Order: sequence, then C-alpha cells, then structure tokens
Amino acid sequence: MIEKNSRKTVLIIAVSAVFFLLFIKLVYIQIFLHHKIDAVVKKMVNCKNVELPKRGDILDSKGKTLVASVKKYTIFLDLKLIEDFSRLKRILLENGIKVEGEIGDFKKTSYLPIAFNINSDVVDKIKNEKLKGVGFENKYVRQYPEGRFLAHVLGIIGSDGNGLEGIEKTYNECLHGNFVVAKMRRDGRGHIIQDEPFDKVKIEGCNIELSIDTAIQFIAEQELRRAFDKYKPQKAICIIQNPKTGSILAMVSLPDFNSSDKIVDASLLRNSSIADIYEPGSTFKIVTVSAALDLGRIKFSDSFYLENGRYKITGHTIRDDHKIQGFVSLSKIFEQSSNIGMVKIAHEIGSKDFYKFIRKFGFYSLTGIDLPGEAKGLLMNTEDWNALSLPTISFGQGIGVTAIQIINAFSAIANDGILMRPMVVQNIQKVDSEVASSILKSREIRRVVSIKTARVVKKLLKNVVDFGTGKSAKISGYTVGGKTGTSQKIDPATKTYSRKHYTASFCGMIPAITPEIVILVVIDEPKGSYYASSVVSPIFANIAERVVQYLGIEKDDVGC
Repeated sequence: MIEKNSRKTVLIIAVSAVFFLLFIKLVYIQIFLHHKIDAVVKKMVNCKNVELPKRGDILDSKGKTLVASVKKYTIFLDLKLIEDFSRLKRILLENGIKVEGEIGDFKKTSYLPIAFNINSDVVDKIKNEKLKGVGFENKYVRQYPEGRFLAHVLGIIGSDGNGLEGIEKTYNECLHGNFVVAKMRRDGRGHIIQDEPFDKVKIEGCNIELSIDTAIQFIAEQELRRAFDKYKPQKAICIIQNPKTGSILAMVSLPDFNSSDKIVDASLLRNSSIADIYEPGSTFKIVTVSAALDLGRIKFSDSFYLENGRYKITGHTIRDDHKIQGFVSLSKIFEQSSNIGMVKIAHEIGSKDFYKFIRKFGFYSLTGIDLPGEAKGLLMNTEDWNALSLPTISFGQGIGVTAIQIINAFSAIANDGILMRPMVVQNIQKVDSEVASSILKSREIRRVVSIKTARVVKKLLKNVVDFGTGKSAKISGYTVGGKTGTSQKIDPATKTYSRKHYTASFCGMIPAITPEIVILVVIDEPKGSYYASSVVSPIFANIAERVVQYLGIEKDDVGC
C-alpha cells in the first residue's frame, strides 16, 4: 500500500514538474521571446510587393499618344510546386506558350522563365486556371508604335528605364514615376488573403504633351524622305515653327532611327537640327541687312555699285554668281543674293556693331530649346577677326550656326522683330489631383530689331521669291518670303573651301508679310545639282503647300 502511494506521489511530482517546466517555458516565451516571435510571425504573414513606376506617355499637340508604357509579364515555373505538369503544358499552349520536354528534363528550380513580354489579357486567362507552380513577374515596356516617326524628338530610354535622348531625356524626371511598396497578407498556406489598396496614381509619371502636330510632322517627313532618296545627301533637315510663340510644329533630321529597335550606330541618335554646326551661306544675309537697316546705316531706297561681279579685298576676290552691272537697289541685291552687296553693307555696319547684332539674333548662344545636345555654334571674337572676317561673315561664311538658330532668327523677323524661345513641349499633364496640368507658356527672349526694320526685311524676302533666286519656292494662292543659301563646305583634306561639296538651304515664311509659319529645309551635300534654288526651294514649296492647306491658312495672293 505504501509502495502504491509512493508511485502515485512520484507520478504527481513528475506531472507537476512537466507542467511547471511548460509554465516556465511559456512564461519565458511570452515575456522574453515575445518580440522575436512576433517579428517572425509578421514576416510570415505580412509581405511587401514593390510596384514598379509607370513612365508617363508622350502625346502630340492634339492628344494623340506617340509613346506609351505598357505592362508586360515574364511567366516562370516553380518546378518544386508543380502537381500536374501535363495539364499545365496544355493550358499554357492554349494561350500561345509552348513548354518543351517533361518535368524530369529540368533541374528542380524555383525559377524557370518560359515566356517574356506577355500581354496582361493572356496572363489573366492563365491566372484564372489557378495552376500551381506558375508565377508571373511584371514590368513596364516602353513602346514607340510609330517606329521612326519623330525619332529624334521623342528619343529613347536605356535599360535602366531612364531617358537617353530627346524628350525622354530632357523630361526624364517628370516622366519617370515612383516606386511604391504595396502591403499584402498571407494565410498559413501562403495564399494572399488581403491585398491592402495603394494609390496607383503614385507610380505614374507625368504625361508630356508636345507642340508637334503629327499631321504636319508627317508631311515634313514624307517630303524630306523623298528628297533624301533623290539627292542622296549626307544629312537633311526640316523644321517648321510658329513664329509668334516659338513652338516647333515639326522637326525632322535624316538619317534617323527606329526607337523600337536596338541602336547599332550611335551617330544616328544625333539630332542634326540642333546639334550640327554648318556655314549658313546666304540665309545669313537677313542678319546683315537687318542690322544695317536697324542702325540706320542704310535705307530701303539706297543703291550700291556691285563692281561688275568682282570685288578685290586685301588680295582676295569676292565674286557674285549673278554679274550685275552698275548701281542696283537694296532689293535687287537681296533678290540676286549678291555677296559683294552684302560686303559693302557690312562695311557700313562695322565689326563691333555687326558682332552685337549677330549675338542679338541668338547666334553663338543656345536657343534654350527643350531638347538635349544643342550646340551654340562658332563665332570668333572681333579681336580675332582679320580683314576678311567682316566681309565673309556678311554672306554666311566664317561663322557656324545650327538649323534651330537660323529658323529662330527668321521667326524673329516674321514676329515683327521679337525673338522667341523655341519649344517642343506645350503641356505637362500631372497626375496629382490638385494640379491637373502645367501649361508651358511661350517665352519672349528679346526684341532684336524694330517693327519697321522687320517689315522692311519681310518685304525684301517676299521680293526674293517673287523676282529672285527663290522663285521655285512659290505656292499657289499665297505670298511667300524667304532666302536661299548655297554654301561651300570646308574640305577636310585641304582645309580650304571645296568646289564639290555644298550645303543647300532655304528658309521661308507664309504669308510673307503676316507670317503664320516659318519653314527651314537644309540639304547637306546633295548629289548632282547643289544650288538651293533648284534643290531646296522646291522641297520647301511641296511642304508649305500641304501645310497651309492643312492649317487652313487664308490665301492672301489675290493675283493667283
């Protein structure tokens, strides 16, 4: 009996000891391991998903989408979780995704990518089948649906999602968007049981609305490509600008590239319209004449002796292609693009004043256009000018300019003497609910000449097209004012002006006296004929005729 009670006592003590130890353990866990266990549980239950930023769209002036970011998926297999491989293969194949081999052919991995850049509608169908072992990763893919269209303006992005060229680079910070961490919860089996909502607006970048009109851009590109195929030049440029606001309506640089393709030749990324420097030739004569008129050194009624087409200066001879006899009017000098006439006008201005007006028109300065890679051009200080500098610069030799500088100078004349900042973005559409958009206003840089001077120069430009070298720039029903330019290029081998390689250009405005648009066309080293009057002016006319009809500009030439 005593032995039986002893066993019972031992059992009670043992059980009590176990419960006491469990109690001690529980107290230890509750008090001393509470924070550690709580952290482990939270880690198991709570999870985070990083939502990738969605880059903003780029739109044209009418709201048409030119560039967009589309969510695409990578589909992968977790071979450790697959239960029915045959069913999995069949369902994937029904959705256009083929998996070769059997499950035993693969290494047991948790990540085996099998399809890339899959659309969300396909992913949704596969998700509805609730296949175990199938996973999805998403990313935003930049799409340029128009291919080469407007390539240099739109630009491209790099593998890191940041802009490398064009608008993509200039407005990268606005376009980029933000990473957002979304909180989720899992049940004991790892299934998502709660997905806390997040503000999807936060991941989206701003949309950028351009001043570019795709219809006008299409016309410019189509006509310039035809000319490029015909003349086989090194480069070709066309810019169309609203002179009143500075807004760029079209910008084409050839050769170009397809934004959706892998870029093999990095030189194609260079936007020649703003980055390449060339000698402008006779298109620069508007600066010379404008400066002389505005300073009161010459009058519209003045006449000049043109030395019968040959004018010697310090051992060098300045020649005119058109040998005009005797004294001729200022208008005649401009119509026939007389270099000798420009030299005589430049001497009336003087080096220092001429230099000031060149700078005033925006040359040897950045225009401030909202595109990357702009060059400021080339111009020596007057202290470094020699006896030939003033004469040659007066007709566009010995100075380096960009196409955007030339058209902006012509637009200043078209705009009654006020120089505007050229711009390709007119609106930033913010996703913030408080501020729907930020309209970018046109910006006046300065007045370069008086209204009176600008209107005299516009009359001179009209006469160039009506009676002079720009006759082939005429279009039916409209007055046109403009200037041709045929400039010799420097031969890299001899370091002298070549007699084979030329840059032909024409810049014009429509209507001539009250311009609505200004158009510049530049053809670098055309094969065959190289005179601007026969090569570039007709290209200008083809573009201008289509653009004025599209814009509905009222006809002003009553004689047509």
